[in-house]
Amino acid sequence: MAKQQNNRVLQEEQRTNGSKPHGLIDRWAALIGRWTFQGGKATFHGSDDNESPLGLALAGASFRNGSIRTRLKLARNKQTTASILLGYQSMTAPYVLVQLGAHDKAYAVSEYRPNLGFELLASAGLLSNIDPEVEHELAVTLEGQSLSMRVDGVNVLSMLLRQPINGEGMGLEAWGDAAVVFEETYFEARSPRVFVMMPFAEPFDALYRDVIKPVAEDELDFEVVRVDEIQAPGLVIDDVQRQIAASNVVVAEISTRNPNVFYELGYAHALRKPAVILVRREDRNDVPFDLRGYRAIYYDDSIGGKKAVEQNLRSYLQAVKSGGLTDTVPV
Repeated sequence: MAKQQNNRVLQEEQRTNGSKPHGLIDRWAALIGRWTFQGGKATFHGSDDNESPLGLALAGASFRNGSIRTRLKLARNKQTTASILLGYQSMTAPYVLVQLGAHDKAYAVSEYRPNLGFELLASAGLLSNIDPEVEHELAVTLEGQSLSMRVDGVNVLSMLLRQPINGEGMGLEAWGDAAVVFEETYFEARSPRVFVMMPFAEPFDALYRDVIKPVAEDELDFEVVRVDEIQAPGLVIDDVQRQIAASNVVVAEISTRNPNVFYELGYAHALRKPAVILVRREDRNDVPFDLRGYRAIYYDDSIGGKKAVEQNLRSYLQAVKSGGLTDTVPV
């Protein structure tokens, strides 16, 4: 009881101080199957549905970027699965599972698709190597669409999700008619990331410095990245691709029809990344035909024009944080 109370006090202090939520998850809701909860311990006892012995428990915390880890023990290494669930909205919307003992593999990442079931996205390892008598630590780190899975401290799978997750719900999922025990599930949330694509020259530097960064970083708590700010060895194009994959939204200024910006925007579009396009009003007629149907902020290069960018950008980024801006679809 004292541990639970201390954890709630810690989370309240984090909210008050503005730091990112993290800590032991001690609040759960059983959505499917029979579960018992005791502090940080969640136990799946099977389901009344013999044809689909599925269990789903939703955590009392929100998550979009960051890491989750749990200790678990399977009753056997066949026909029993333990999973961390990401991106939950409802049973009628897709979500992602990071799994131990699924699809006849030791390690797997799957996506639940309504009316279609569970689709395997990636897998590794022999199922026979999962020892049911041994407790394992299952952990996942998610940054944008970049996902990595660790088991007992070893990175066993890394991949790019084919589209961003929309929901902020996280939890646990189990499958089988044998008990699955999860203990001490911890999470650490991180700020969502916005990747900015634009020429590195005035007046665009001023737009970035005076408008985009203050709105996204200072007001809305995004991590803001522009490629010229990356200090790392290696190829620039690799850095660009990694940053776009790890972002939750991109902002692209396309007024000058810069080829680098168009390449980056195309890569983001291939990942179905939410994108906000900025165009100076004087260059409106020069927007390529293929981009004219997408959401764009047209602005004047003036103090009043920058205010308009602030207002519209704020609305778009708030929609991203709430899951309401999900793709570069036409408005």
